[in-house]
Amino acid sequence: MAPRRSRSIASAGFTLIELLVVIAIIAILAGMLLPALAKAKSKAHETYCLNSLKQIGLSTSLYSGDFNERLPLVQNWGRAWGTDHALRNDSKWLPDLLEKYLARNSNKPSNYTAKVTSIPKPGIFTCPSGIKAKDASITTLNNLLRDNDHVTYIWNHIYLTKAGDYETKRPVSGRKDSDVASPTRAVLLWEIPYWNWDKSAHGTRLNLVFADNHAGPEKRMKDEYDWWAFHSRRGWEDNDLTGKTVKQ
Repeated sequence: MAPRRSRSIASAGFTLIELLVVIAIIAILAGMLLPALAKAKSKAHETYCLNSLKQIGLSTSLYSGDFNERLPLVQNWGRAWGTDHALRNDSKWLPDLLEKYLARNSNKPSNYTAKVTSIPKPGIFTCPSGIKAKDASITTLNNLLRDNDHVTYIWNHIYLTKAGDYETKRPVSGRKDSDVASPTRAVLLWEIPYWNWDKSAHGTRLNLVFADNHAGPEKRMKDEYDWWAFHSRRGWEDNDLTGKTVKQ
């Protein structure tokens, strides 16, 4: 006969103290990992956006080759600007002109009067960060993006003179692509939102397309309000900046 056990085997379950310790450890690890994951996601969005802009820059170059070496003759900065400083009557904005070289803007709304209830998916013309961005000074940003066909990029249709007026005699739209003082600094396209320096699509950075068709990021400066007012003229006539900020 086998000897009888004097003690029973203890239960393998956690005690309350052990469970609380495990929960505390998980909370600490989550606190350490979540910021890193958020940063990685933000970087992925910036890379996605930059890749889209590189494709747009290349498509702009292809367009120029087919149209007598001229930049796209766009109606104005984007659909949300309506007929303001329009240079054509058939309501053609950049995505329409580049469609055969790139892709159709799949996020173009079918109803411009409906309330904005959902965020469209990222696309060539829609930055995943820009479409979700918030700027307290632009309370109608969601409507503006919808009215802009959910395109989160602005075409530098007409820039400002040194005096702060619209340079209507020398628009970017339809200009000879060789008619630029500094192609590596003059900007063709930038992102929404672009008003407050720290509320840009990628924090304090904007992705840009330049007149030589390359794309790249640029850090905002604290004294800027409205990137276009400060930098729209830069590189087109000379190397001066439009506004009063540190040269980049």
